[in-house]
Amino acid sequence: MNSNNLGSFSDPKRDRIGTSLRLFDELLSDTFLEKDEVPERKKMFFAPVPGIHYREAKLTQGSVWFISFYCLDPLTGKLKRIRIKVNRIRNARERRRNALNMVAAINQRLSAGWNPLAEVGVSSNAASLFDCLDKFMKVKRKEMEASSVRCYESFIKVFKDYLLASGFDARTFVQTFNRSHAAAFMEMLDEQVGPKTYNNYLNFFRGLFAWMQEKGYCDGNPFDGIDKKPKRLIKKNRRILTDAELSRLFSYLDIHNREYLAMCLLCYGCFVRPKEIALLRCADLDLDRQLLHVSAEIAKNDNDSRRTVPDEIVPVLRCLDLSKPELFLFGGHDRWDFRPGKTAVSPKKIAKYWELVLRPELGFGLDLKFYSLKDTGITNMLSSGVPINLVQRQADHSSVAMTAIYVGNKADANGELKHASIFGMQSGMTATENFETPERE
Repeated sequence: MNSNNLGSFSDPKRDRIGTSLRLFDELLSDTFLEKDEVPERKKMFFAPVPGIHYREAKLTQGSVWFISFYCLDPLTGKLKRIRIKVNRIRNARERRRNALNMVAAINQRLSAGWNPLAEVGVSSNAASLFDCLDKFMKVKRKEMEASSVRCYESFIKVFKDYLLASGFDARTFVQTFNRSHAAAFMEMLDEQVGPKTYNNYLNFFRGLFAWMQEKGYCDGNPFDGIDKKPKRLIKKNRRILTDAELSRLFSYLDIHNREYLAMCLLCYGCFVRPKEIALLRCADLDLDRQLLHVSAEIAKNDNDSRRTVPDEIVPVLRCLDLSKPELFLFGGHDRWDFRPGKTAVSPKKIAKYWELVLRPELGFGLDLKFYSLKDTGITNMLSSGVPINLVQRQADHSSVAMTAIYVGNKADANGELKHASIFGMQSGMTATENFETPERE
């Protein structure tokens, strides 16, 4: 066993307190000579000169404790400082002992030729966490659909905000972020988001650190072993509207907010999602041809589609001011003004009007949401006899199987099934003949 292994210098808990030095053990094997090595190999080793190739590590104690040392940056030819925080141990005496062990281990390695900035060796392991996040997004922007990229950027922003608020900075190494940090981050999310969104975040960060691991930026995945929320907690709490509820909704909006009524009808009759509604422009709605264009740039699945506008909702849509094609169909104005505008309405504002105005005014329960209009529209269209393949195209579903989920969503007995012959045509028997009502004694 190599006598220079860092295990003799550093605490096994060191991996949870900053950049793990043991990551570099194998990478330095060429700079340590064993007894049975050939003389030619010794000629390949040139001892680095202190002050020229490196400056020794030292401990700085203050409001922030850190170890700093300098290495020759092969890209610039100049010495570059590397700093490792050592604040995580509360007991000052234990912290100092651990830090001095780290200083000794680093200096022993520096004198042996170790350079974490060198191309050959550990440049990946010394990568900045923030730089890795930016590199990941740069790759994904080339590979993924626009809607997925927006979602990923949102996850990354939340993560960066958390890191900065927790004392990390742009120079923090990837290896510094460990399992305890990941657990604390997910605990923070657990208090702010629902179970489904929690699982989405967890899936994303598992994939993110798996990518970093694959690229050599880290040795392990800190999000592995963190459990997802059980399926029973993420079951959809949403139902379709009854005919009476639909009538109340449309009657109320026809009097109080016709632009919001138009939004509801686009969701109900054209099956447009709230986020897509928010980004529609006046030019996308052609009432003469009764067509609505949902471009790939705003569609959830990045598919360009044209939805048929049913006759029954055309009169309401004609009340919209479509005179300026370049404007957003529903603008982001003050309060509950949804007229066309230069800026798009926020999807959150669409949901907010439902929550703060419609729910209390109409007595809707929490199981009725704006998105319930899309479910209700698909269900009612199928129930009215429209062929399922046409409903699939209008809903922009990827398969008929997805559309078929909505068949029979209404809580009514099916007439055809009620009167179906279930004993076979050849038997000539009926239910009353087979199951006679027993006589009472």
